[in-house]
Order: sequence, then structure tokens, then C-alpha cells
Amino acid sequence: MEFITQNYFLIGAIVFVIIMIVGEPLRRRILGIETATISEAVTMSNHEDAVFVDVRESKEVGDGGIIQGAMHIPLSSFKKNIGQIEKYKNKPVVVYCRSGQRSIGPAGTLKKAGFERVYNLTGGMIAWQKDSLPIQK
Repeated sequence: MEFITQNYFLIGAIVFVIIMIVGEPLRRRILGIETATISEAVTMSNHEDAVFVDVRESKEVGDGGIIQGAMHIPLSSFKKNIGQIEKYKNKPVVVYCRSGQRSIGPAGTLKKAGFERVYNLTGGMIAWQKDSLPIQK
């Protein structure tokens, strides 16, 4: 106990790191969101007509483009524009952002709205481009 009281900063840092490591997978599990690797997302697209939803802000999309055929609904207006993808409730929906972190929130929103199969793209647009997969400008 004496160690803890004398090293509260160190203990706090350790607790913070543990929360960061365990927190994200736990958050996805609580929200009921599955992850999809790039190859899984491509397979869903080819065989099940998966819908890709880009939640990056317009300034982020810029000249880099989006995944070919994806719908762009910026994170800042996602909840009010969710109706744009309402007709895809029964299809796999793959949500992505730049790195796969910010897209977890919108994926949870879709799950709460009754979308049956919602996936967060592991690695986001960075991973997609790293694998040299098609994008549209």
C-alpha cells in the first residue's frame, strides 16, 4: 500500500495504459460491432454487395478519394444523414475512416438504428491504400 501512495503517478499511468488497451475492443463488443480486415471487406463486396460508408470529413477526403463505390457521409453530420443508407439495413455495411478508430462511433449508431451487419474496417483508408486497392477521386 505504501508503494501505491508513493507512486500514484506511475500507478495512474499503468491504469491508463490498461484502459487504452482493453477499452477499444470492449467498446466494439458492447456496441455489437464486428471488424473486417481488408480482404474480408473485399470478399463481402464481391459476394454480398457490401456497402462502404466513408465517415471522414470532406477536407480529409480531398484529393485522396474514397473507396470505389463508397458513400461519403461525414462524421459531423452522420446522425442526421443516416437516412441515405436506410435501404441497406439488410446488407453488410462496412464503415471506415482514415485509420479505423473514428468509424467505431458511426458503426455503433448504425447498429442501434437496426442495421443487421455492421463492420468497422480495420486500418481504414490507410490500410486500403497500402494494399493498392481501387479508389475514386
